[in-house]
Amino acid sequence: MRGDGGFPIRRLSDSSVEMNAGKDGQDQAGADGKRKAGDVGGLAPMGAVAALYSEGDVSVSSAILSTLSTEIFEQPVPKPTSRFRAALAGLSYRVLKRTTVREESGGKASGGYRNRLLERSGHPYAQALLASSTPETQSLVEGGDPMNGPYMMIAPEIRANSGLWDNLFFNSVQGKDVQLRFIWETKTTYELAKTRLSAGRPVRLKALAGGTGLSMILAYDRLIHDGEDAGQITCRITDRDTANTAKTSRLLAKLAAVRGWKIGTRDESGILALTEDIFAEAMAGESYDVVTTVGILEYLQGHTCETTERRRGLPEPKEAKTVLHLAEKLSEMTAGDAAVLANSYRPHPSIRILELFGKTYDYRTKENVDAVMATGGFHPVRTVGSSFIYDVLVYGKSPPSGS
Repeated sequence: MRGDGGFPIRRLSDSSVEMNAGKDGQDQAGADGKRKAGDVGGLAPMGAVAALYSEGDVSVSSAILSTLSTEIFEQPVPKPTSRFRAALAGLSYRVLKRTTVREESGGKASGGYRNRLLERSGHPYAQALLASSTPETQSLVEGGDPMNGPYMMIAPEIRANSGLWDNLFFNSVQGKDVQLRFIWETKTTYELAKTRLSAGRPVRLKALAGGTGLSMILAYDRLIHDGEDAGQITCRITDRDTANTAKTSRLLAKLAAVRGWKIGTRDESGILALTEDIFAEAMAGESYDVVTTVGILEYLQGHTCETTERRRGLPEPKEAKTVLHLAEKLSEMTAGDAAVLANSYRPHPSIRILELFGKTYDYRTKENVDAVMATGGFHPVRTVGSSFIYDVLVYGKSPPSGS
């Protein structure tokens, strides 16, 4: 697990974006400088992320969730980036490699990177690439607000307000793949839960190291929208970062007020955000039917096809907790007929761009992930979807041998 144990695609930082950030980091409102309650039409991606998790904007947060839900559940899954554009990622890598300079810094301050083109963009994602808050987090892309930016591009009303740098960052090869991964994860979580509920069975859901939990929130919202009994659904969104949990709780409270949700407790049904280390001791009686680990495995050692360190000839010290420990924890926390969502992470030139800025990854093919999950007693069920970088995969819990 890299750095401080965070999982960068989901990590949130309170200071990573101004609340009204719009096109390419500039202030953005409606055409008349004002935005009506519940209207998302004047929001660009970063402004939408800020509004979603802010203290106010209850109706706007609900409207953002509704437009994302419509696109995810009622529209065809979009296609990945074209192969031509994917091929250009190699050119982008070479340009950035020649124009990026590493800055060293001693003490508790971290060294950063200089790239005039990215600096001039003023975009929060560029800032997250160029700087780290501490030496321990240099291998992570910090700032969950920029990391949630690609999800906002799914909504056409928000995408229409995206600027040049929004599109360069969030509709890149990796940005589009992140959107696809998010859609596949959300729809599959919903479908697995719906199957159990339709059979008259309660369902317990968990987003492991889920950051701000937007995928799980959307799946839960669609189940309630369908008329499912909230008393039959236990939904937990966990993360070790208290800032993430606070933002998730804030969003859940806002949505419960306008959508009639049930906010749960540790011992009751409903949806709840909890601060939790993924390797912490399982709570007594903890047993989940659907667990999503999407976005986690690429930051844990073990059963890899390649790593950043090996490819670049860098030291690769052994870490105390590996992906095999995660598989063991998954086995402990899941019911006998549980389903687990995971993803592969294949090397691609678009990821090498992130490595230029000190980010490190553990790469796995589907076969590597199969091997990891087998150590926890899970077998492959199906591949939900595949893109340039990701496969989103569903695993079932294998019955004990001899049964």
